[in-house]
This record gives sequence, structure tokens and C-alpha cells, in this order.
Amino acid sequence: MDALIYEELPAVYRTPPEILEEIFLYCWHDNSVYTLLTEAPFNLVSTCHRWRQIATFNLPIFWSTFHVTFTQKACKPPLPTLKLWLERSRKLPLSFSLIYRGRNSFDGGDNRSTVIEKMFAPLELLSEHLVRWRDVYVDLSDLPHNTRFRPSSLLEEELMLETFAVRTFKPHPRHNTHSLIPNYMNWISKLAESSPNLYKFDAYGDGPITRLFGINTPDSVPWIRLTILTLEHVSETLALHILQSSARLLECTFADLGRYIDWIANLPLPQLRDNIVVPRLTTLRITAEGDIDSFWDRLIIPSLQELKVYMLPGSRQWHQGDALVQFFQRSGLILDAELAGLAISAQALMSVTRGPPISRISLRNCNIPSRSLGSRVKLLSESLRELIVIDKATIDNELVKLLTLPDLVDNGQHIEATDEQESILCPKLEYLTLVNCINATDGLTSQMIKSRLMHNCETLRQLKSVLIGFSQSGHAEDFYQLEKMLKEGLNGGVSIKKGVTLARRKTQLSD
Repeated sequence: MDALIYEELPAVYRTPPEILEEIFLYCWHDNSVYTLLTEAPFNLVSTCHRWRQIATFNLPIFWSTFHVTFTQKACKPPLPTLKLWLERSRKLPLSFSLIYRGRNSFDGGDNRSTVIEKMFAPLELLSEHLVRWRDVYVDLSDLPHNTRFRPSSLLEEELMLETFAVRTFKPHPRHNTHSLIPNYMNWISKLAESSPNLYKFDAYGDGPITRLFGINTPDSVPWIRLTILTLEHVSETLALHILQSSARLLECTFADLGRYIDWIANLPLPQLRDNIVVPRLTTLRITAEGDIDSFWDRLIIPSLQELKVYMLPGSRQWHQGDALVQFFQRSGLILDAELAGLAISAQALMSVTRGPPISRISLRNCNIPSRSLGSRVKLLSESLRELIVIDKATIDNELVKLLTLPDLVDNGQHIEATDEQESILCPKLEYLTLVNCINATDGLTSQMIKSRLMHNCETLRQLKSVLIGFSQSGHAEDFYQLEKMLKEGLNGGVSIKKGVTLARRKTQLSD
């Protein structure tokens, strides 16, 4: 091209391809959860021929993440398009979600075998690139109950799968041992077992997970490899068996933990240890509908830093306050996984003065008396930075006074440490949420917060954010004082009577 004409072109046409590639990469996002045709790379390839060439041939990462939905007769994106994307991705690892969306039975007008062949075409196409699967989510819970799952046979070589999420589903009365669910779940287990790099596994849905996990069957997810785990609709016993086999686990979520019958009949149960130690686990989140006291009785987590327990609305009365306190005591006593086999006596538990190094604890709808809650706070006092208590718990005068800082005397330069100061509860507390749980005398709660906000002691942390909700109207002084603090710069909010907010809520800070 003539140099003069080239200089007269707009800058976008004179930009080197390498610069355009960098710009395009800033526009790209992971398409494995959802795909928007108005965003990169699809808007780029429809702009002009030059951009299309760069996005199509120079950036294979654009085509390595995608979202696929299919029915009995159709696929989105269409199979030819999906095949083209797979070719454009070259040899890069693939991240995708595969979801079936259809009715619960076959259309009567088509030949059944023909429908099955069409239906599993997207899975068969993706299975041709099985060795490149890296981050995958599979949801086939809408598959017709009268079909047979036909996965392609797995390759002999190891897979590069790192994160794997699946959705289970309840069996239909017409399901049988040679039908959909067993084949589907065995395929999932074999995929996980063939993936030495698998570190994250998620299973959602309320299907019979024992057939998937194979706790007492030959097929099994490799629990020992996992560092992140999420399971939905699982029994306390099965959860403990899984934790017993997950020595490397760092983060774990059990949603809808309960007393379900999830063992395969006529097969022996593996033996549970008396003390189940999960040495590396730092984050545990639990959602449950009823008592899960037996879950805490054996569990020991010495490195736990974050605990979230949410009892679902309408759940039965919760009677595990003492069980949770003893869990903290055992976890504080056992500092090394080698001690897991030792018996823990009641006398040893009584001597424990601190629990695991929990910095954030969230208890919602847990029906905890003040005595039990106070015991937990004392055990976690040294490390606790964020305390969240919502609904059904009791924060009374005694506990509020324990959290209130004593009057600290300034000698003109710094605050002197005293024996009283050294015994202060939760010296590192920075975030506090108390909603519909305060049963203390009016004025004590605001005084406690003010004491933690106004001090200038270098060894104590100041509150950064508070969220207070009073379920009773007799807290006028508390409300007035807290509203004043909010106007003076405290982050958070205050409300009185459930559902009626009386002070503007500012942006809450988080870690």
C-alpha cells in the first residue's frame, strides 16, 4: 500500500495485529456459564474482515469456553457451529457447561432410537476432545426418564480435568438398574477418577448421590485429591465419611445437610473413626433443616478460619449449642493430625481455653442461648474478626457486657496495658452483625459498640462496620446513639422492629 495512503487511514486500520490482540483480550470473558452474542468474541468477528481474521485465527482462547444447551432434537449452538468452535480452540484446555433442556418423555412421533442418537450428539462431539476438558459443568437432570444414557467410552490416558460440577436428580418410578441414573453417575465417577489434577468437585440436586460418589462401591470420586468441595442434599454420616477421606481439603460446603437414607442397600458400611480430623480445612459452610449434632460429635478441624451455619427457615428446634462448643474445644486441643487416633477425655476438654483460629463465624437461625453463644465467643476470642448472628439466638446483658471494652486510661502518649485489658474479649473484632437476636437492656448495645469504636489503643482493633437490627421496639436509646455514630462515619446500618429500617445503610466493608 502506498505510504501516503496508509498514513491517511484511520488509526484503527493502522494498529498492528499484536496490539489488537491485546485489546481484544481485555474484552474477552469466560463464556462457560453463559454466552452473549453481543460480547466478545462474537461482536468482534462481526465488525470487519480484519477483526474477524484476528479473533478467529490468532486468539484460540476465545473459542475454548462456551455454554451448550440441547434438547431431544436441537442444540444451541448448532452442532456445526460447536464443531467449528472446537477446531478454532486448537489444543487449548476447554471450559464449558453442558445442560439438557427438554420434556420428561420422548415425543411419540419419532423413532426412539433415532431420537436418542440425535439427543446425545452434543455430548459425543465434546467427548472427541475429552483429553482437553478442564473446567466442566454437566446438568442432565431433565433427561427423559425412559432413555438410556450412552456416554462414549473413556480414553486410557489421563485427563486434565481440574474442576468438575454435576447435577444429580431423583429417580423416576420407571428407572431401573440398567437405565439412566446408574450409567450417568458411573460415568461421572470414572471421569473424576481418571483426572489426577482434579481439585474441585461440586454436586447439586437431590438425587441419590451414593450412586455417584460410590462411598461403598467400586467407583468413587478421588476425595484425597480435592481441595474444594460442594455437596447438596447429603446425610451427616455420608458427609463424615467424605471428610474422613479428604485430608487435603481446604474449603467445604454442605448444603441441605440432614438425616437422609443415602446408602446403597445390602452393601457394608465403611468404618467411621472416633475422631475425624480434617487438618487443612479452613472454610466450612453448612445449611441444614434439622439437628446435626452427630455431625459435630466426631469432627475436628484444627485450622478452621471461617464457619457459616445456616438453619433453614421453619427448621426444627436446634439443640447443638454444647455440641458445637465441644467441637471448638476438640479442634483447639488437636493441633496435629497425628493426634487424631488418641482418645479425648472430658477432663482434657475442660482444660481447653481456645478453639481453632476462626476469624469469621456466621450463625443464622440457630436458636442459640446466650450461655452457649458466650462460650463459643470466648473460645474464639483471640482470632475472631467478624461475628454474624442473625435470628433466634440470644444476646443478653451478660454477653454484651463481655464484649464491651473497659474504660482505658490514656497517659498522654499511649494506652497502658492492664490485667483487665489483657482479658478483653475479641480484641481483633472489626465487623459485627447482630440482627433479631438482641435481648439486652436498652443502651448497652450502643455503649458496647461505642467502646470498640472510640478507643485509641494500639493493641486493639476498632470496629469498621456494624449492622444492628432490633426485633423489639424498646431500644430507643440504642437506636439514637447508633444512628449518630452512622452519621459520624461508622459504616453499616441499624433497624428497629423486623423489616423496618430507620437509618440509612451505608456501603458495608468486607475483607
